[in-house]
Amino acid sequence: MTTAWVLRGGASFGAAQVGMARALLEAGHHPDLLYGTSSGALNAAWLAADPSLDGIAGLAELWAVVKRRDVFPLNPWVALMGALGFRDHTVSPARLARWLRATCPLRRLEHGVLPLTVVATDIQSGDEVLLATGPAVPALLASSAMPGIFPPVHVGGRWLVDGSVSSDAPIGAAVQAGATRVWVLPSGPTGLMARPRSALDVLLMSSSILVSRHHADMVNAWAAQCELYLLSAPAVPGISVFKFTQSQELIEAAYHLVAGWLPHAVPVAGMTSTKDQARSEQLANEQGGVVTW
Repeated sequence: MTTAWVLRGGASFGAAQVGMARALLEAGHHPDLLYGTSSGALNAAWLAADPSLDGIAGLAELWAVVKRRDVFPLNPWVALMGALGFRDHTVSPARLARWLRATCPLRRLEHGVLPLTVVATDIQSGDEVLLATGPAVPALLASSAMPGIFPPVHVGGRWLVDGSVSSDAPIGAAVQAGATRVWVLPSGPTGLMARPRSALDVLLMSSSILVSRHHADMVNAWAAQCELYLLSAPAVPGISVFKFTQSQELIEAAYHLVAGWLPHAVPVAGMTSTKDQARSEQLANEQGGVVTW
Protein backbone atom coordinates (compact mmCIF):
# COMPACT_ATOMS: atom_id res chain seq x y z
CA MET A 1 0.00 0.00 0.00
CA THR A 2 1.50 3.33 -1.10
CA THR A 3 0.01 6.33 0.70
CA ALA A 4 -0.06 9.89 -0.61
CA TRP A 5 -1.04 13.00 1.25
CA VAL A 6 -2.50 15.74 -0.96
CA LEU A 7 -2.47 19.17 0.72
CA ARG A 8 -4.79 21.76 -0.80
CA GLY A 9 -4.29 25.54 -0.84
CA GLY A 10 -5.92 28.16 1.37
CA ALA A 11 -3.49 30.94 2.44
CA SER A 12 -3.75 31.43 6.24
CA PHE A 13 -6.26 28.56 6.48
CA GLY A 14 -3.29 26.29 5.70
CA ALA A 15 -2.46 26.24 9.42
CA ALA A 16 -5.29 23.72 9.85
CA GLN A 17 -3.27 21.12 7.93
CA VAL A 18 -0.71 21.04 10.75
CA GLY A 19 -3.38 19.75 13.14
CA MET A 20 -4.62 17.27 10.54
CA ALA A 21 -1.11 15.94 9.95
CA ARG A 22 -0.56 15.46 13.68
CA ALA A 23 -3.83 13.53 14.03
CA LEU A 24 -2.97 11.31 11.05
CA LEU A 25 0.51 10.48 12.32
CA GLU A 26 -0.71 9.76 15.84
CA ALA A 27 -3.25 7.35 14.35
CA GLY A 28 -0.51 5.56 12.42
CA HIS A 29 -1.26 6.97 8.97
CA HIS A 30 2.14 7.86 7.50
CA PRO A 31 2.69 9.29 4.00
CA ASP A 32 4.96 7.81 1.35
CA LEU A 33 4.37 10.65 -1.14
CA LEU A 34 3.53 14.33 -0.61
CA TYR A 35 1.68 16.64 -3.00
CA GLY A 36 1.04 20.29 -2.20
CA THR A 37 -0.64 23.29 -3.78
CA SER A 38 -0.20 26.92 -2.68
CA SER A 39 -0.09 27.06 1.16
CA GLY A 40 -0.42 23.27 1.08
CA ALA A 41 2.83 23.17 -0.90
CA LEU A 42 4.59 25.10 1.86
CA ASN A 43 3.31 22.64 4.48
CA ALA A 44 4.23 19.68 2.26
CA ALA A 45 7.79 20.98 1.90
CA TRP A 46 8.24 21.10 5.67
CA LEU A 47 6.72 17.64 6.06
CA ALA A 48 8.94 16.25 3.31
CA ALA A 49 11.97 17.45 5.27
CA ASP A 50 10.80 15.92 8.58
CA PRO A 51 7.63 13.75 8.38
CA SER A 52 7.53 13.13 12.13
CA LEU A 53 5.65 14.50 15.12
CA ASP A 54 8.72 16.57 15.95
CA GLY A 55 8.66 17.98 12.43
CA ILE A 56 4.99 18.85 12.78
CA ALA A 57 5.67 20.54 16.12
CA GLY A 58 8.31 22.68 14.41
CA LEU A 59 5.88 23.56 11.62
CA ALA A 60 3.28 24.57 14.21
CA GLU A 61 5.83 26.91 15.81
CA LEU A 62 6.47 28.49 12.42
CA TRP A 63 2.76 29.11 11.87
CA ALA A 64 2.59 30.68 15.35
CA VAL A 65 5.07 33.41 14.47
CA VAL A 66 4.33 34.17 10.80
CA LYS A 67 2.68 37.54 10.24
CA ARG A 68 0.56 38.93 7.44
CA ARG A 69 3.38 41.30 6.52
CA ASP A 70 5.64 38.27 5.92
CA VAL A 71 3.25 36.97 3.25
CA PHE A 72 0.97 39.81 2.11
CA PRO A 73 2.87 43.11 2.67
CA LEU A 74 0.26 45.58 1.50
CA ASN A 75 1.63 48.63 -0.28
CA PRO A 76 -0.90 51.13 -1.69
CA TRP A 77 1.43 52.18 -4.52
CA VAL A 78 2.05 48.59 -5.68
CA ALA A 79 -1.67 47.84 -5.43
CA LEU A 80 -2.57 50.96 -7.44
CA MET A 81 -0.05 50.17 -10.18
CA GLY A 82 -1.49 46.67 -10.44
CA ALA A 83 -5.08 47.90 -10.49
CA LEU A 84 -4.25 50.39 -13.27
CA GLY A 85 -2.57 47.73 -15.38
CA PHE A 86 1.02 48.96 -15.03
CA ARG A 87 2.07 45.82 -13.15
CA ASP A 88 0.95 42.20 -13.19
CA HIS A 89 0.47 42.04 -9.41
CA THR A 90 -0.96 44.00 -6.48
CA VAL A 91 1.29 42.59 -3.75
CA SER A 92 5.08 42.36 -3.98
CA PRO A 93 6.44 38.80 -3.59
CA ALA A 94 9.76 40.03 -2.15
CA ARG A 95 8.80 39.59 1.51
CA LEU A 96 7.39 36.10 0.94
CA ALA A 97 10.51 35.10 -1.01
CA ARG A 98 12.73 36.40 1.79
CA TRP A 99 10.68 34.56 4.42
CA LEU A 100 10.85 31.30 2.44
CA ARG A 101 14.62 31.57 1.98
CA ALA A 102 15.01 32.08 5.73
CA THR A 103 12.67 29.30 6.88
CA CYS A 104 12.28 26.60 4.21
CA PRO A 105 14.12 23.41 5.32
CA LEU A 106 14.69 22.31 1.71
CA ARG A 107 17.02 24.00 -0.74
CA ARG A 108 15.90 21.67 -3.52
CA LEU A 109 12.59 19.83 -3.86
CA GLU A 110 14.29 16.45 -4.25
CA HIS A 111 16.23 16.78 -0.98
CA GLY A 112 13.36 15.76 1.28
CA VAL A 113 13.09 12.57 3.30
CA LEU A 114 9.91 11.85 1.32
CA PRO A 115 9.22 12.50 -2.38
CA LEU A 116 7.62 15.93 -2.76
CA THR A 117 5.64 17.29 -5.71
CA VAL A 118 4.65 20.96 -5.83
CA VAL A 119 1.74 21.90 -8.09
CA ALA A 120 1.64 25.09 -10.17
CA THR A 121 -0.21 26.31 -13.28
CA ASP A 122 1.19 27.47 -16.61
CA ILE A 123 -0.51 30.86 -16.97
CA GLN A 124 -0.27 30.76 -20.78
CA SER A 125 -1.53 27.23 -21.46
CA GLY A 126 -3.52 26.58 -18.30
CA ASP A 127 -1.73 23.25 -17.86
CA GLU A 128 -1.09 21.66 -14.48
CA VAL A 129 2.67 21.70 -13.81
CA LEU A 130 4.17 19.16 -11.40
CA LEU A 131 7.50 20.22 -9.89
CA ALA A 132 9.48 17.47 -8.15
CA THR A 133 13.06 18.64 -8.71
CA GLY A 134 14.88 21.95 -8.72
CA PRO A 135 15.26 24.88 -6.31
CA ALA A 136 12.53 24.86 -3.68
CA VAL A 137 11.86 28.57 -3.17
CA PRO A 138 10.96 29.46 -6.80
CA ALA A 139 8.67 26.40 -6.97
CA LEU A 140 6.91 27.35 -3.74
CA LEU A 141 6.55 30.95 -4.88
CA ALA A 142 5.04 29.78 -8.16
CA SER A 143 2.60 27.42 -6.47
CA SER A 144 1.51 30.28 -4.16
CA ALA A 145 1.31 33.01 -6.81
CA MET A 146 -2.38 33.92 -6.55
CA PRO A 147 -3.37 35.49 -9.90
CA GLY A 148 -3.85 39.23 -9.63
CA ILE A 149 -2.15 39.31 -6.23
CA PHE A 150 1.36 37.93 -6.83
CA PRO A 151 3.16 37.99 -10.19
CA PRO A 152 3.78 34.83 -12.24
CA VAL A 153 7.10 33.11 -11.51
CA HIS A 154 9.46 31.96 -14.26
CA VAL A 155 10.43 28.32 -13.65
CA GLY A 156 11.76 25.89 -16.23
CA GLY A 157 10.98 28.14 -19.17
CA ARG A 158 7.34 28.64 -18.10
CA TRP A 159 5.46 31.45 -16.37
CA LEU A 160 3.70 29.80 -13.44
CA VAL A 161 0.96 30.84 -11.04
CA ASP A 162 -1.00 29.29 -8.18
CA GLY A 163 -1.50 25.56 -8.61
CA SER A 164 -5.09 25.86 -7.40
CA VAL A 165 -6.03 27.33 -10.78
CA SER A 166 -5.44 24.01 -12.54
CA SER A 167 -5.38 21.37 -9.79
CA ASP A 168 -6.01 22.28 -6.17
CA ALA A 169 -5.99 18.58 -5.20
CA PRO A 170 -3.87 16.56 -7.66
CA ILE A 171 -5.37 13.20 -6.76
CA GLY A 172 -4.87 11.92 -10.27
CA ALA A 173 -1.17 12.74 -10.26
CA ALA A 174 -0.75 10.87 -6.98
CA VAL A 175 -2.58 7.79 -8.29
CA GLN A 176 -0.60 7.83 -11.53
CA ALA A 177 2.59 7.94 -9.45
CA GLY A 178 1.57 4.72 -7.71
CA ALA A 179 -0.49 5.83 -4.73
CA THR A 180 -3.13 3.28 -3.75
CA ARG A 181 -4.34 5.23 -0.71
CA VAL A 182 -4.81 9.02 -0.81
CA TRP A 183 -5.60 11.37 2.07
CA VAL A 184 -6.76 14.82 0.96
CA LEU A 185 -6.06 17.56 3.51
CA PRO A 186 -8.10 20.72 2.91
CA SER A 187 -7.54 24.03 4.65
CA GLY A 188 -10.64 26.22 4.43
CA PRO A 189 -14.01 24.86 5.58
CA THR A 190 -16.90 24.19 3.25
CA GLY A 191 -20.41 25.46 3.78
CA LEU A 192 -21.77 28.99 4.19
CA MET A 193 -19.02 31.53 4.83
CA ALA A 194 -19.25 35.04 6.25
CA ARG A 195 -19.87 37.84 3.76
CA PRO A 196 -16.52 39.11 2.41
CA ARG A 197 -15.67 42.68 3.41
CA SER A 198 -12.81 43.58 1.06
CA ALA A 199 -12.16 43.35 -2.67
CA LEU A 200 -9.43 40.75 -2.10
CA ASP A 201 -11.74 38.68 0.08
CA VAL A 202 -14.41 38.75 -2.66
CA LEU A 203 -11.82 37.68 -5.26
CA LEU A 204 -10.50 34.82 -3.15
CA MET A 205 -13.92 33.60 -2.04
CA SER A 206 -15.11 33.56 -5.65
CA SER A 207 -12.00 31.65 -6.68
CA SER A 208 -12.59 29.22 -3.82
CA ILE A 209 -16.07 28.42 -5.13
CA LEU A 210 -14.66 27.57 -8.57
CA VAL A 211 -11.84 25.51 -7.04
CA SER A 212 -14.29 23.56 -4.86
CA ARG A 213 -16.40 22.61 -7.86
CA HIS A 214 -13.34 21.43 -9.75
CA HIS A 215 -12.27 19.49 -6.67
CA ALA A 216 -15.61 17.66 -6.61
CA ASP A 217 -15.07 16.63 -10.23
CA MET A 218 -11.59 15.32 -9.36
CA VAL A 219 -12.98 13.29 -6.48
CA ASN A 220 -15.65 11.74 -8.69
CA ALA A 221 -13.07 10.91 -11.36
CA TRP A 222 -10.55 9.19 -9.07
CA ALA A 223 -12.51 7.79 -6.11
CA ALA A 224 -12.79 4.37 -7.75
CA GLN A 225 -9.08 4.28 -8.63
CA CYS A 226 -7.72 4.38 -5.07
CA GLU A 227 -8.67 4.25 -1.41
CA LEU A 228 -9.58 7.91 -1.11
CA TYR A 229 -10.18 9.74 2.17
CA LEU A 230 -11.32 13.35 2.37
CA LEU A 231 -10.59 15.11 5.64
CA SER A 232 -12.61 18.08 6.81
CA ALA A 233 -11.46 21.50 7.99
CA PRO A 234 -12.82 23.35 11.02
CA ALA A 235 -14.85 26.53 10.83
CA VAL A 236 -13.18 29.14 13.04
CA PRO A 237 -15.27 32.33 13.46
CA GLY A 238 -13.78 35.65 12.42
CA ILE A 239 -10.89 34.32 10.36
CA SER A 240 -9.97 35.32 6.81
CA VAL A 241 -7.39 34.05 4.33
CA PHE A 242 -5.21 37.10 5.11
CA LYS A 243 -5.40 36.76 8.91
CA PHE A 244 -2.58 34.79 10.57
CA THR A 245 -3.32 35.63 14.21
CA GLN A 246 -5.55 32.58 14.75
CA SER A 247 -3.18 29.91 13.43
CA GLN A 248 -2.92 28.09 16.76
CA GLU A 249 -6.70 28.02 17.07
CA LEU A 250 -6.97 26.55 13.57
CA ILE A 251 -4.33 23.91 14.32
CA GLU A 252 -6.00 22.75 17.53
CA ALA A 253 -9.51 22.78 16.06
CA ALA A 254 -8.38 20.74 13.04
CA TYR A 255 -6.50 18.27 15.24
CA HIS A 256 -9.53 17.52 17.43
CA LEU A 257 -11.88 17.40 14.44
CA VAL A 258 -9.78 14.90 12.50
CA ALA A 259 -8.75 12.83 15.54
CA GLY A 260 -12.43 12.38 16.39
CA TRP A 261 -13.34 11.50 12.79
CA LEU A 262 -10.56 9.02 12.00
CA PRO A 263 -11.97 6.02 13.95
CA HIS A 264 -15.07 6.27 11.74
CA ALA A 265 -13.30 7.18 8.48
CA VAL A 266 -14.67 5.52 5.35
CA PRO A 267 -13.14 5.84 1.86
CA VAL A 268 -15.19 7.89 -0.56
CA ALA A 269 -15.83 4.90 -2.84
CA GLY A 270 -16.97 2.93 0.19
CA MET A 271 -19.85 5.30 0.89
CA THR A 272 -22.45 3.43 -1.07
CA SER A 273 -25.51 5.26 0.18
CA THR A 274 -26.71 8.68 1.18
CA LYS A 275 -27.09 7.21 4.66
CA ASP A 276 -23.33 6.63 4.82
CA GLN A 277 -22.65 10.19 3.74
CA ALA A 278 -25.18 11.63 6.17
CA ARG A 279 -23.64 9.68 9.06
CA SER A 280 -20.13 10.90 8.16
CA GLU A 281 -21.39 14.48 7.94
CA GLN A 282 -23.07 14.09 11.34
CA LEU A 283 -19.85 12.81 12.91
CA ALA A 284 -17.91 15.74 11.50
CA ASN A 285 -20.49 18.27 12.62
CA GLU A 286 -20.48 16.80 16.12
CA GLN A 287 -16.73 17.50 16.17
CA GLY A 288 -17.29 21.09 15.02
CA GLY A 289 -16.56 20.93 11.29
CA VAL A 290 -17.97 20.10 7.90
CA VAL A 291 -17.06 17.15 5.70
CA THR A 292 -15.57 18.08 2.35
CA TRP A 293 -17.26 16.31 -0.57
